[in-house]
Amino acid sequence: MLVDDEAYYAMYARHLSWGYIDHGPVVGFLIWVSTIMGENDFTVRISALFLMTLLSVIIYVLGKNNFSHQSAIILSLCLSANLLFHVNSIIITPDAPMAFFSILAIFFYYLAYFKNQNFLYLGGIMLGMALLSKISALFPAIGIALSPLLIKEKRHILKNMHFYASFLIAFMIFAPFILWNLENDMAFFRYQGNHISRGGSINDFFEHWLGLGLLAGPLFFYFSVIRPILNIREWNTISSDMKYFTMVTIIPLTYFLIHSFFTRLELNWAAPVFYGGLFLLGLRNYETKKERRWLKLQIGYSLLLIILIMVQSFHPIIPAKGKSDPTNRHYMYQSLIENTRLLLKENPELNNYRIVSNKFQIPSIINFYLNPKLESICLSIGYHETLFSFIYDDSEFIGDDFIYIHHKTQFPDKLKPFFESFELLTIATQFRNKAKVSNHTIWLVKNYTGKV
Repeated sequence: MLVDDEAYYAMYARHLSWGYIDHGPVVGFLIWVSTIMGENDFTVRISALFLMTLLSVIIYVLGKNNFSHQSAIILSLCLSANLLFHVNSIIITPDAPMAFFSILAIFFYYLAYFKNQNFLYLGGIMLGMALLSKISALFPAIGIALSPLLIKEKRHILKNMHFYASFLIAFMIFAPFILWNLENDMAFFRYQGNHISRGGSINDFFEHWLGLGLLAGPLFFYFSVIRPILNIREWNTISSDMKYFTMVTIIPLTYFLIHSFFTRLELNWAAPVFYGGLFLLGLRNYETKKERRWLKLQIGYSLLLIILIMVQSFHPIIPAKGKSDPTNRHYMYQSLIENTRLLLKENPELNNYRIVSNKFQIPSIINFYLNPKLESICLSIGYHETLFSFIYDDSEFIGDDFIYIHHKTQFPDKLKPFFESFELLTIATQFRNKAKVSNHTIWLVKNYTGKV
C-alpha cells in the first residue's frame, strides 16, 4: 500500500494547483501525469522511480564526459546505491523531484562556471524546478549563487549578464508558487513557520545526525558533513572545483546544523546537505588501497541496508515494533480500509455520509483506496490547515452528519463540543509481525456545528 504521505500527494494530483500549504506543485503534476491511464499504487510511484533512474544515467554521462570514467561510475553508483536516494525512488514525495532537479542544477552550474557558460540557462531551469518542488532547494541555490563571489578565480562570472539571467529564469519558474501564496494569505510560509519551529532537545540533535549517518553510510556522511567543514579551514589550499562543491554543501549544512539545535527535524529535511556531498565523495581519485577499501565499504554497507529494508518491507526479519519499524507505514491502514469497505457494503445508507477525520492522512488514504461518493476530508479542528482546507469551506458542512475516523480508541474530547452526538460503529486494529501497528475507530457523528 501507499504510505499516508503518498496518498496525500495523490490528492494533489486530483486537485491541481500552483501551490499547496505543505509544498510546491511539482509532485502533484508528476502524479497527475503518471496516473492519466489509471490511478493505482504503481502509477502513483512510477515517476519517482523514473526520475531517480534517469538521474543516475545523466550523472554517469555528464561525469564521464567532464571528469573521468571512474568518477562517473562512483557518482552514479553512490547515488543509486544509497538508502537516502533509494527511498526517493520507491516512495513518491516532493523529495524525489527536489533531488533530481537540485543535483542537476548543481552539476549544470558547475559546468557553466568551469567549462562552458552556455550551461547557465539549463542550470537556471533546473534550479527553478527544484525550488518549485520543495523550498529546501533554496539552500544549495544560495551556495551556487555565492560561489563566484567567494571563489576568487571565478569572480569574473559576476560581470556576466547571463549569470543573473539564469537566476531570473529560476525565479520566473518559481513565481507561480509565490503568486499562489499571495492569493492565499501566504499560507505556505505561515504553515512552515510554525512547522519548523517545534521545540527540540540535545537528544533530538544527536538522534537526527546519528540517524543520517546510519542512512547515508560512513564515507558519504563524512564527505557531506565533516569534509565541508575541513575544506573551509583549508580554503586556500583546495582546488576551485572543490571550493564550489564545498559551497553548495556547507550552506545547507550550516542551516540544518544550527536549526537542529533548537528544533526536532525529520531525517529527510536535511537531504540537500547530501546533494553537494555526492560530488565531494565522487570526485576524489581514490588512488590508495585504504581509500578504495573505504569506498567499497560505503557501497557494500548501503547495498546491504537497502536489501535489509526491502526484505523487511515484505517479510519482517527484524523484531522492531510500531514506529521503530518504518516499513510498518505500508500496512498501518490495511485493516481500516478493509473494515470501512465492509461497513459501507453492509450498511448502504452510510454511503450518503461524508467520511471525515482530523488528520490529513486518514481522508487521503480513504479517498485513494475507497474513492467514496463524497470525497473524504480533514476537518482541521485545532489542527493545522491542509489541502482540504483550500478545497472546501467549513461552513458548507454545518448541520451535516459524518462518518468520523479516529486513530485512537476513544472519541477525542476536544471534538465532542462540535457534534450533537457520536456513536461507535466499529474498530479496525492492524497487526503485523505479532505486534499492533495501528488502531482506528469509526464513528457516526451528527449535527456538526462548524469551527466558528
